[in-house]
Amino acid sequence: MISKKLICLILICLIGFIDIMGIGLVYPMFASMIYQGDCLLLAADTSETMKGFCLGILLATMPLTQFFSAPMLGMLSDQKGRRKILIPSLLIGVLGYLLAMVAVSYESFFLLLLSRVGVGISAGTAAVVSASLADLSSPENKAKNFGIFNMACGLGFTAGPFLGGSLSEFDLTLMSGYALPFALAGAITLLNALLVFFYFEETCVTKTDGKVSLILGINNVRKAFSGGGLQLVFLAVFLACVGWSFYWEFTPVTWISSYGFSTSTIGNFYAYGAAVYALSCGVLIRPIVSRYSNQHVLCFALFMVSLSIGILYFHVNEVWLWVYIPLQQFGIALFWPTAAALVSNSAGDDVQGEIMGVFHSLEALAFSISPLIAGPLLGFTAFMPIFLGSALMLFAGGVLVAYLRKPVITDAVS
Repeated sequence: MISKKLICLILICLIGFIDIMGIGLVYPMFASMIYQGDCLLLAADTSETMKGFCLGILLATMPLTQFFSAPMLGMLSDQKGRRKILIPSLLIGVLGYLLAMVAVSYESFFLLLLSRVGVGISAGTAAVVSASLADLSSPENKAKNFGIFNMACGLGFTAGPFLGGSLSEFDLTLMSGYALPFALAGAITLLNALLVFFYFEETCVTKTDGKVSLILGINNVRKAFSGGGLQLVFLAVFLACVGWSFYWEFTPVTWISSYGFSTSTIGNFYAYGAAVYALSCGVLIRPIVSRYSNQHVLCFALFMVSLSIGILYFHVNEVWLWVYIPLQQFGIALFWPTAAALVSNSAGDDVQGEIMGVFHSLEALAFSISPLIAGPLLGFTAFMPIFLGSALMLFAGGVLVAYLRKPVITDAVS
């Protein structure tokens, strides 16, 4: 007979799959909407620098919202339970996608930005889902369980960009083009909420008290760097997320400029990378994370990603993407589960929502800052995602080397 814990683990992975699939549906579209000229969000004579800035704002809005929502939702889930927080948060995401459909219909850049706020609130449930996963895991199998969960997310991101890129070129009777992926993303997020409502069993046994406020994200950044022995780990996570965001979110601009990729082709390459990521998380990284310490795995992963991004500058033929994207995805698949497991193991069972809120706050801050900086830099060269992505990953690896020389970590939450 299948245990309740295994059923909950399977459902959490399914939630992650559906959630990331909904997000991934719209992932390949924004660069095309700004740079290919088939959507009138911007004037035809808009400069390359301004296009990059607008793309950066568009990409930054969701993670910036998540920066504030993730810690609040994580702490609320410690107090009220995971299930009670997941359902309303996901429904807000549904509203966000519906607003995006309206934004496309009216060709409104402002409404599209506003829709990303709703999606960002929904994305804040990542801290709640991570806390639920930690509830079900022992310290010994936490990295493995986080790897399985990230595999499910990778599979969702495999399906999402492929469908999003393909649907954006379809023309149906009621809607067409970019509105279709938003509609499907909203439907998938609604399905996610229904699954939680009917099947999710509460995993948070011990409830805690705490003051929830809008500045929890800012307080979490302060906690991350003020003590507890994990300052260098959190700094490495932050730098790695900034570097990965520079590269993976803005590389469609490089692809469009260098290879003339269409929206569907961009979606296909995103799906290819996500498929390798999912396979790596679920199968390929297991021998490594079970044999070596999380700290050493993280260090190796970042140097690997840095090299496999930077070397693309020397290969102008698109065929090399088929070679180096798998190396990048394998490296990032090593990084994320082990980073989450390392941070989670540093805290007690009663504050898993809070510590994962800290972790996801740093991620969200990184993914909101990098588009604001990288967007205008695209006006200098379309290869900027390669330069900055590789350099910051290398810097993050250097920070982790410094961490390896530090004493054993202590409790990170005070």
